Amino acid sequence: MSFIITVYTNEGIIMASDSRTTYSNQTVLPNGEIRHNFGVQITDTTYKTFICNLRIGLSTCGDASINGTPIAGFIENFISQKVTDDDSVEAICDKVMEHFSQYDPVPATSFIVAGYNIDDQKQHICRVYIATKEIIPIIDTSIPGTLWDGEADILKRLVKFVGIKNEDGTYTDLPNYSIGFNFFTLQDAINFAEYAVDVTIKTMSFQDCVKTVGGPIDILAIKPSGIFWIQHKELHI
Repeated sequence: MSFIITVYTNEGIIMASDSRTTYSNQTVLPNGEIRHNFGVQITDTTYKTFICNLRIGLSTCGDASINGTPIAGFIENFISQKVTDDDSVEAICDKVMEHFSQYDPVPATSFIVAGYNIDDQKQHICRVYIATKEIIPIIDTSIPGTLWDGEADILKRLVKFVGIKNEDGTYTDLPNYSIGFNFFTLQDAINFAEYAVDVTIKTMSFQDCVKTVGGPIDILAIKPSGIFWIQHKELHI
């Protein structure tokens, strides 16, 4: 799994993701029992956020491989071969669905595609779920906000309404303070996106669970005037 987040404001869009991929396998014991081995291989160098063209970005989570090969290479090949400079967010979503549905088995991979269309210069954001063949647009981006996917339970506990279960089965709501996304500057969006990924990584590091979110945080900024990296891991020795 992974954690990806997109924050949209009047100034632009921020997309962020972690870098960890966790692989699992299963072995058959001498007695015939199947043992599931989780987290047998971990890498913190996976790219999950990509530039599609001069106005649109893409983030992915879910199944991180296709037929045993990391999905990042498939995404990069898809972008170079299928995506054009004039493509809209919606056109890229359709191409993502068509391209990644052709594999057997179809990967249970999710995408967030976000940016500005060349014909209206308005923000467009869509979710794409390959396995269920769903493309879900965010209809109203005039009100700033955020959406995320992947291992989101940690962030939900921090920003959503939470209650404590009482002994009689009823719940007592904890105080909740809303986040003023409508007041966010683009720098605020960067800060929140980085915080959301970082707090997921750090909280999960203490939990008794497979550490499926980790590594460097990539942050992509998209404005009507162009697209650029705020933070991006690079190849090195």
